[in-house]
Amino acid sequence: MHPGNRRCDFTWNRRHKQKYLGMLHFDQQVIDRYLDAMANDEYHRYWSWDYCFNVFFGNDEEADLSLSLAAYLASWGMYRGSGGLLQKNHRVHKAVVKIIRSDEYNSLRCSEDQEVNSSLVPLILSLKRNVGAYYSSLIFTRGGSTRYLSDTDTLLSKILLGTVGCVPAYDRFFVAGLRKYNMKHCKFTADSLLEIFDFIKVNEAGIKQ
Repeated sequence: MHPGNRRCDFTWNRRHKQKYLGMLHFDQQVIDRYLDAMANDEYHRYWSWDYCFNVFFGNDEEADLSLSLAAYLASWGMYRGSGGLLQKNHRVHKAVVKIIRSDEYNSLRCSEDQEVNSSLVPLILSLKRNVGAYYSSLIFTRGGSTRYLSDTDTLLSKILLGTVGCVPAYDRFFVAGLRKYNMKHCKFTADSLLEIFDFIKVNEAGIKQ
């Protein structure tokens, strides 16, 4: 999806700053509960993202990466009974592994030394489109009914988060957070990503604490 008339290398101005200034608030109790769960249980599902993200560019075995991606998605709620992925084995992700690891998307891989910025929004959406096109071409059968797999914002954003870390997961919790902070765009689109980059720029100091 093209960002339209908005420039990805948008000019920062006072209007953006005033819109988001002072809005950021972290619930330390929630953060502590999350970290304590991981500290007290090395097999806790909260570790799933860490394992998937760290293995994705340190392992060249596509079968292993497909299995890691499947395990991560399962622990993050993407293998529920109503979803098409539950009707597939882990090898269904092999094509997506190839797409994500292609040289075209190397710049989207986040690390301590490399973060994405608003100029990469078109590339992020290109990856989203290509991954989505693959999944939406898959057919699955459940209860005697045959249908195409749904390439939802939740599924696609969780895959990009778990593999390259360039976007948040657009699940119901994150969308609720966007609405809490009066974001105008709550779907996985260029406008939403640019709005999030606006928010990060204003609250960068608080986020890094």
